[in-house]
Amino acid sequence: MENFVIRDVIHSDIEFDERLKEIINCTEFQRLHRIHQLSCEYLVFPTATHTRFSHSIGTYYVMKKLIKHFTKELHKLGYEVKDDDKNLAYIAGLLHDLGHGAFSHTFEKIFSLKSHEQWTIAIISDKNTQIHKKIVELYGRDFINRLISIISKSYQDDEKSKIFSIIATLVSSQTDADRMDYLLRDSYFTSVTNGSYDIQRLIKSFGVKEEKDKLKIYINEKYMSTLEEYVLARYFMHKEVYQHNIKQHMESCLKLIFKRVKELIKNDIPVFCDDVAKKLILGKNISVSEYLQTDDSYFMYHISKWKCHDDIILSHLSNCFINRIIFDKEIELGEIRLKEHINDLLEKNGIEKIRNLNDEYFYIKTTKKANLYTNSGENIWIKSKEKEKLYDLTEKSLIINKDNVEKSFISTNIFISSYLFEQIYGIKFEI
Repeated sequence: MENFVIRDVIHSDIEFDERLKEIINCTEFQRLHRIHQLSCEYLVFPTATHTRFSHSIGTYYVMKKLIKHFTKELHKLGYEVKDDDKNLAYIAGLLHDLGHGAFSHTFEKIFSLKSHEQWTIAIISDKNTQIHKKIVELYGRDFINRLISIISKSYQDDEKSKIFSIIATLVSSQTDADRMDYLLRDSYFTSVTNGSYDIQRLIKSFGVKEEKDKLKIYINEKYMSTLEEYVLARYFMHKEVYQHNIKQHMESCLKLIFKRVKELIKNDIPVFCDDVAKKLILGKNISVSEYLQTDDSYFMYHISKWKCHDDIILSHLSNCFINRIIFDKEIELGEIRLKEHINDLLEKNGIEKIRNLNDEYFYIKTTKKANLYTNSGENIWIKSKEKEKLYDLTEKSLIINKDNVEKSFISTNIFISSYLFEQIYGIKFEI
């Protein structure tokens, strides 16, 4: 039977066998079509409308390339990567983002429930989900447990788990299939070209060393420039895309919207909200089936309804988010001086002072912080040309060295909505 092919803008033709096609066609995986990869980044970069679905497909492709390479590298050490191990890696790569909520990572920040990894495990563990039934049917019940072990990194220390540890590292680490795809994909769709790097050469650079009865992935020193290009790409994407101040502004606006809805519900003020959304907003637990009802379009429908609410704060914030309206005053004063200025203004008009700016609906603060590289607990190892010893990246790179790693790029922006300030306090905001 001819393989199923998806045409991808980053990796060209991506082939899947019949079993993987059936998994892709499960409703839980198809849901990823309705979740933007970069949350509300499309409000900054208009072409960044790609989805978790296309990224998951791309991650599978990168994983397949990595497994092909590491099968050869592990064979040199006397380890065999069996077909079952390969299938485990492929499906772990394909399903790594299955549990993402609406607006991607923003969902986790707003509702403070499980992480998307925990939701992924919950979805594939739930016997009522189509994807659970399909995996059991195609690969066996034990495959589910092994898949969870890879995603949660809860495998046992035995010879078999050495292969598991390699697969788990390729699923989640500083040089995993996930990052290797999303950097190229996000760079392409945002047109931020310094997020690009040579993926084929990076894959070629990987090796495996057995050290203290454990397998470690390393990068050959002769490919240092390729690795540096990859690490710098990640740094620039965080600085220029993932932590863009307008993107953070719109995400903060989203948080304020849900905060206001919660306040209205608690005060028994009628507000459109279905049962699942209400549970989430009030911090209650929801089931897997309820969680799977949510996606970007689900909440955008709610926000479009709230845009017409009688409550001025909720309607204005919802309008700001839907129509990309930035709070009109960008403030150069520091947070402390701004609070003093506002309290002076309120006091002059006989209004009670504010206690915390972060509790106010008219105030948004965004903070951009980008590190070049972190080696705390998750090193990128370099194999020296001269010795068999492994070194941390910072010990061998002239660019990504200890001096640079200790520094962070930090930038803060403060915005005030003069309209909301006036609506809340009945006086004009002046500065």
